[in-house]
Formats: sequence, C-alpha cells, structure tokens
Amino acid sequence: MRERGQGLVEATLVLLVFFGLALAVLDCGQVMFAHQALVERVREAARWGAMHAWEGPGPVVNFVLYHQVDAPTPAGPGYLGMTPANVRVTYCPPAPGRPEDESISIAIVNYESHFFSPWIARTVVSARPVLVTAPMEVRAAAAAK
Repeated sequence: MRERGQGLVEATLVLLVFFGLALAVLDCGQVMFAHQALVERVREAARWGAMHAWEGPGPVVNFVLYHQVDAPTPAGPGYLGMTPANVRVTYCPPAPGRPEDESISIAIVNYESHFFSPWIARTVVSARPVLVTAPMEVRAAAAAK
C-alpha cells in the first residue's frame, strides 16, 4: 500500500525534466531565429548601402531598423526592439586612384535577447556583433550594365 503514489511522483519528475528541456529548446530556437533575422537585415542594408551613393549613416541605419530609408513618424523601436545605438555604420572612402577600396561596414552591437524559461528568465546582451562589409564597387558595376 505504501507504493500507491509512486507513479504520480515518477510522472511528476519526468514531466519537470521534459518541460524544462522543451523550454530550453524554445529559448535556443528564439535566439537562433533572432540572430539569423539580424544577419539577413544587415546583409540587405549592406547591399542597399553599396548600391546607393554615400549620404551618411542615417539612411543605412534607418534601413536596418525600419526596412526603409526614412524613419517613420513617430519613430518607435526598430526591428526586434533595436535602437539606433545598436547599429554602427562605417564608410571607408576610396584611396586616390583605387576606387575598388571603397566599402561600407554595418554592425549590430549590444543586441538584447530576452529569455522566457523560468530558469533563465532574463535579458542577455550579445557580446558578438553581427557584422557585414560590402565593397561599393558593386554600384559601379551595376551602373556600367
């Protein structure tokens, strides 16, 4: 008679482990999705920046955050909650006589991932930037066609 609740206790322990693993998989998938989405957004912005004349970092930052050149009014948080402080754009002008050296680099830094599993349930700031560098010679090649 003392073994009557044994099945209930075993099922509880197994379900705790199962649900813990399920939440960990969901958190991992969410982080991987967000990272891949940020990589694609930076690639698109780098291509846009390489195809257009350099007008400063503003249009490229807006392209990363809002997927358009002009910031919407009112400008709220950008893609996946990013702000302009998360986007860094570096323009390298061409050296004299070397137009192929012209490039643009776009990085997303200090991106915050929000976990929802009860054991983690916090915000983690990514230490690694999402960085893409594109040569501006693509613009010249497209204009020549």
